[in-house]
Amino acid sequence: MKKHKRFLKTGIFVMLVLSSFVKAQAYDQELLFKGKVKTMSVEKENESNKKQKLKTVYEYDQNQRKLKEISPYKSSTDYFYLSKSDEKPALTKWYRTDDSKEQSIEIEEKNKTGQTLLSGNYKSGKWDYYYIHDYTGNVQKIRWFNDGEIYLETTEEKMDLSKYNIPAGFVPFDWDRNRSSSIIKKSKDYTSNQYEHNIVFDFVEKNQPKNRVTFHYNGADVYDAGKGYWHRYENDKMIEERYIYKANEISDFGHRYVYNADGKLKSDHYGYFNQLPNQFLQRNLYTYNENGDCIKRTEDGESGKTYITQYKYTYDDHKNWTSQTSLYEDGSGSTIKRNFIYYKPAESELTNSLSETVYNQYLKELRAYKPVAEKQFQNYNVAKSKKENTPSDKTNYRELRSKNWKDFLPKGQKSDTITTGDLNKDGLEDLVIVYQPEKLLKKENSTGRTLRILLKLNDGNYQLAAESKGAVAGESMNNIYFSGLEIKKGLLIINHDFIRGGSVHKYRYQNDGFYLIGAESRTGDASYYSGIDYNLSTGKYILTYDNWDDNKDLPKSSKKEGIKKLTTLPNIETYELFTLEVEDHNL
Repeated sequence: MKKHKRFLKTGIFVMLVLSSFVKAQAYDQELLFKGKVKTMSVEKENESNKKQKLKTVYEYDQNQRKLKEISPYKSSTDYFYLSKSDEKPALTKWYRTDDSKEQSIEIEEKNKTGQTLLSGNYKSGKWDYYYIHDYTGNVQKIRWFNDGEIYLETTEEKMDLSKYNIPAGFVPFDWDRNRSSSIIKKSKDYTSNQYEHNIVFDFVEKNQPKNRVTFHYNGADVYDAGKGYWHRYENDKMIEERYIYKANEISDFGHRYVYNADGKLKSDHYGYFNQLPNQFLQRNLYTYNENGDCIKRTEDGESGKTYITQYKYTYDDHKNWTSQTSLYEDGSGSTIKRNFIYYKPAESELTNSLSETVYNQYLKELRAYKPVAEKQFQNYNVAKSKKENTPSDKTNYRELRSKNWKDFLPKGQKSDTITTGDLNKDGLEDLVIVYQPEKLLKKENSTGRTLRILLKLNDGNYQLAAESKGAVAGESMNNIYFSGLEIKKGLLIINHDFIRGGSVHKYRYQNDGFYLIGAESRTGDASYYSGIDYNLSTGKYILTYDNWDDNKDLPKSSKKEGIKKLTTLPNIETYELFTLEVEDHNL
């Protein structure tokens, strides 16, 4: 059999900000401690109100696993472990400590080999999230149900490394065939119709099991194919993080990490490897005291100011810090205080509201819901098959004449918005309809909407005058939301909202068609406003920019007028939103 060259054809890119995780190991030691801790309280300033002190209390069992977390925001979380060797809780209960009695349960069921079979989040008497885990050979499939219907399906398949051609330089050592692995991950989102595909490799150095290389990237059948991340570890510590391009090229650009003799992160250089460490784009340096706690962090770039944070500590008899004060160069800073209570010899360990009896009660609920979820999945597939196998619409809508506008709504489509008014100045009330495909799932997002303009005839019938698939945004268009249409003074006006701002498009009936004669767009935030008003009929446009906060990093307030005369006006039947560019504004 010919070996697969699937290196170039597999992989969804999952953004893992591992560099942030590595940095956190250096100075974020809030929950790290030594000894047999029974309870630990952590007090810090409220970010929005520096005068307010927020205290969180943690309780631990004899194995130093978290049993309870008491939040300063009137809530608590309890944790239950099935056995003394488990590191991950099988049951987690979050609940309000006020009179609301609000709570949620996270639970999972595993088989004897440790594979998860069922899991979910139970809230307000129903399964907010529910997962079914299936295993067939080397493939694990997880079906994710949300709000009572199928939401996401993922698969992870273990692959035979001998079927891959490893690009040169990706694995710079002899690797152990038994310890190394690769997994193909695929994900299908039923509500947004998105598909992702990722391949993950883990190569372990022969005779050096703590040294390895891992990398993952997108496949050829997904967006940005071939891009990803490459990491190298020595003694279980990440020492390099680089980028992958075109599936077989490792960049000379990324992070390089250096550790001290105690395994603590000493430096993080970001830039081009052939220039490090003398030249860099960013750099972080860390210094520690004899207890292994970071006492100094230096942040700087190749050009620009250097920022230094000093950390000062006080300790208890177990060498756990009880206060950590961060001091900045401008004299400001903050303090985190910790207080510990330790287990005494032979002392009974703490307990919480959870037990094996409670676990079994929720496990019964977890198991009982599985046939319900399976039925939901089955019903969805039946409805999907029925929809896909429905004969195509053969209606000639251009020749159709009908007094009922609903006859112009194709089968399998659902009306989104309608508006009426006189568009061609004949004294009759015309109608505009926007529709999209009927949804099989409540949270499904349609990728597009269709607009149809129906002119009313003297005999009372409607006639299709124009159709557009580009004038109205679909539900899945990034941060652009169709907010309605209206007919005013003979113009068809289509409105869209942005997260900040919006747009208006105006169409007029002329020369037996509907043409774009005006467009507006506005964006901004609390510090600035930017807008354009474009009259396509005259070609005149007005650009407005206001910098309300006098932010020096933003341009000064201004107003500019100009002319851009088009040879022909855009027809609504062929126009695509935001393809018309005027002075760096897309309309």
